[in-house]
Amino acid sequence: MEGKGTYRIYEYEGPLADIENVKVLLSWENEFDSSKSPFCILCTDQSLDLVTILRYYDVRWSIETGYRYFKELLGFDHYQLQSFHAIQRYWTIQLLVYNFLELQRQEWSSGSDRLTLGDVVRRIRKEHFGQTVVYVYQQALAHRPLAELLEELKLSA
Repeated sequence: MEGKGTYRIYEYEGPLADIENVKVLLSWENEFDSSKSPFCILCTDQSLDLVTILRYYDVRWSIETGYRYFKELLGFDHYQLQSFHAIQRYWTIQLLVYNFLELQRQEWSSGSDRLTLGDVVRRIRKEHFGQTVVYVYQQALAHRPLAELLEELKLSA
């Protein structure tokens, strides 16, 4: 895992709520602080050691944040799947979007300054908004009627 600090990890193995036997990892940055909530990881596979659990979690974290980007930042949680063809289309669109964002992330990341997919989405949105403002300004200088411009941009006043 990419860590820039020191972390203390306490490992508990035993029953928890309705689960007979689990491993729970509690982690604090630098040292234990009772005023702060620990970072917690629950694992139901008792055969895994601490390092393996953390490695798996590191991979899983990338997957979960990827899902979050698609759902929250890109609106894929509103996509309606009603047929097999729609499901195929959904995954094709997701693959294309992910590849585009990943290419942009690679292009815009430099050295130790690694961007996330969320950073890329926010940057694209910011740049698009800036281009829209410039376009509206140019149209205003050309004395284009506001109603016509709002209709073109599919906005209402």
